[in-house]
Amino acid sequence: MSAIIDVEGLPVTDRVEFLRERMLTAPVPLQLDPHPESDIHVHSRVAELGCVHLLSTKASGADVVRSARLTRATPRHSALITVIESGTSVIDGDQGTVTLRAGDMAVCMTDEPYRLRFTDGTHGHTFQVSFDDLDLTPGAVYEQLGRVIHPDQATTAAVSAFLRSTARNAPRAPLAEQTSLEAPALALIRLLLTRVDAATTGGRESESRSLATRVEEYVRSRLEDPQLSIRSIATTFAISERYVYTILERRGIDLGALMRRHRLARAARMLEDPRAENATIATIAHHCGFADHAHFSRTFRGEFGMSPSEWRQRSRAVHKLPAQE
Repeated sequence: MSAIIDVEGLPVTDRVEFLRERMLTAPVPLQLDPHPESDIHVHSRVAELGCVHLLSTKASGADVVRSARLTRATPRHSALITVIESGTSVIDGDQGTVTLRAGDMAVCMTDEPYRLRFTDGTHGHTFQVSFDDLDLTPGAVYEQLGRVIHPDQATTAAVSAFLRSTARNAPRAPLAEQTSLEAPALALIRLLLTRVDAATTGGRESESRSLATRVEEYVRSRLEDPQLSIRSIATTFAISERYVYTILERRGIDLGALMRRHRLARAARMLEDPRAENATIATIAHHCGFADHAHFSRTFRGEFGMSPSEWRQRSRAVHKLPAQE
């Protein structure tokens, strides 16, 4: 399937609202940030190369933004590979700012906030593909963020040439031909994303730039750990506690609230589990990281609208289990 988006036929005053509506309902919702006192010009082509979504855009007069709010509200676990056909584009992200020129490539993630800025008439192509379809983990992509990938080596030159040629020709090709491009597109994108060795200087530098993402991943993977705290995170990453707060604030993460919700959800599951029917409320509270039984009961009621005992009794009634004396 292919489609064309062109605002040149619309009155200048209608272009912003038209584009905003289209962008917010796109596979990866985006925001439009018009440049002051500039007319917006956009001509886009969209094509589906099997599981690879292609957006080819020539634009000026506005920035495209994937905000932190949108990443939280509409999570999409995909990699975005941008290659520039002509002109200059700037990508701002948590890992830094990169300037791309013709042939250059850069990688973003739909889980990461970013801003894409166009100079007048910049023509660029973006390929979106999920980590599952790439058969890669997000960790394999993190080290690529915040870097310009120049077509100055055999691998990068081949990938850049293929992506640009595909973006120019695929939207006009028959559906069967578009679909046949899925396998080579996946193979070359995977090659691009896995070519960096983290032991190299470039790998170490990109690893440092991906600190914010690694901190967030660390937090979410250790919510079961009762020792998780701002101090333990700072110690693990050899950074200050103040900087941990800054990173989490930028990501919209309230560590205390996140841990509390996770532990309450775990407690609710335990209260529903027949295998834990003989465990006391105090035991479950302690097991889920609450040292004080009374505090646990108040917090649980505030989250779920009933006490832990009421939650357990309701679950037993649903499963028709006899209440324990």
